[in-house]
Amino acid sequence: MSGDLDTKAKLDLYRLVINRYKDLINQNESRSISEIRQKVSPYDDFIRKKKDALLVDIVPYIRDKYFFGAAQKAIAYVREISVCEFAFNFWMNFEEMDRLKLSTSLDKAIMLAALLRAMESGDVRVTVTKKGKSYVKFMWKDETYLFVPESGSLLAGDDVKKLFDIDPVAYSFNDLVYENYADE
Repeated sequence: MSGDLDTKAKLDLYRLVINRYKDLINQNESRSISEIRQKVSPYDDFIRKKKDALLVDIVPYIRDKYFFGAAQKAIAYVREISVCEFAFNFWMNFEEMDRLKLSTSLDKAIMLAALLRAMESGDVRVTVTKKGKSYVKFMWKDETYLFVPESGSLLAGDDVKKLFDIDPVAYSFNDLVYENYADE
């Protein structure tokens, strides 16, 4: 027998290891609300560099004039990241997400929210529904927009309201605020 394992055998072995240690992984990957909120920071080095790269052709950047176009560039960038959900807690940093082009929907939402905060959006929020779905909600010119990490789609206006009528918001946050709607 060769010393090389085939791909299926390796995947089966990795699955066994993860299943055996998933409680330990959950414990070590647990984050407080404060720690999660801080990931939305516009001051993160990766976020600042990515914002500069996305806005290289918009100089000087004036939020009131260029925000929506800049937001579309940020959305196009995060659309390149595939969503992979885990059966346990697992957080990835922005560099890992960028390199692997893979993340959970919550991490992807956090990355987009951080980019939009860096583009001077004060009202952007990562929004999590009662069913556990993650979104990015922001306003532009009195219109509400909602980015759906799983599909990469951008909803607006009544479509946002309809979605939240079906699956109400449990909580929302950015680096500055946390709002809990679970008791409403």
